[in-house]
Amino acid sequence: MNSGIMLCLRNEFRKMFRMKLTYFSAACAVGIILLWGIGAEYFFPEKGQPGAGYSFVLISTQTTLNFLGVILVLIFSSLQVTSESSAGTLQMVLVCPVKRTHFYVSKLLTGWVFSVLLLAVMTGTALFVSGLSFGYGDFTEGGIILFRKSRIFIDMAFCYGLVLVPLLAYCSFGLLVSVLAKNTGTSIGISVGGVLFLDLARERLGLSPYLFQSYIEKPFELVQSITEGFAVVWKPEIYRILGISLIWALCCAAIGLLVFKRKDYKN
Repeated sequence: MNSGIMLCLRNEFRKMFRMKLTYFSAACAVGIILLWGIGAEYFFPEKGQPGAGYSFVLISTQTTLNFLGVILVLIFSSLQVTSESSAGTLQMVLVCPVKRTHFYVSKLLTGWVFSVLLLAVMTGTALFVSGLSFGYGDFTEGGIILFRKSRIFIDMAFCYGLVLVPLLAYCSFGLLVSVLAKNTGTSIGISVGGVLFLDLARERLGLSPYLFQSYIEKPFELVQSITEGFAVVWKPEIYRILGISLIWALCCAAIGLLVFKRKDYKN
């Protein structure tokens, strides 16, 4: 990887781990998963049911990510540029011999790493809580092993890998808004408010197949079938998840980079 990008990435990672938002987000994710664990007996009354432990991990992570995680990712991404331009640090950085392309790409990758870490915290907590409450084992039906534990975990890992692609689209969209907005409040309001509005209106407007946020839950829904005794059918949904999400991510990144390279931050 280009040394300029690596230098920018190291700086961005230091900033990320110094931000209170990073630790606040992780704490919120852990707290909600723990609340799921407290209510596990209500949501999953039959602990001995095959697949209950896996279902808990998938459902608790899915709901936490969809209702809180994506908002935190949008907030983090939408602060990437506006927070520095408002504080005046961006102007100082751009005076240094740093290419704007490298700076922008490092911002995008940092936002994606933030989303990966947030998802990892959710998943790790859910696995721990589910292990204590339910345990894991082979999926059996009438004494017949339908799915080995290893097979289930492999499908779950593939599911979480797919989720990272829509999350990249969230990061790219938030960063685009951060470049266009004049201050942090406007940036957060537009990015979070815009996505929430489209979430509410997408069905009525018939836009669901074309919006990246429509695919953040799809991988969980696909792999959930294995906890019910059915093999996971990835196709053709996997093509829509990857295709729509990557198109949004690339388009937002390209537009954001074009604006960022031409925008005057001196005044």
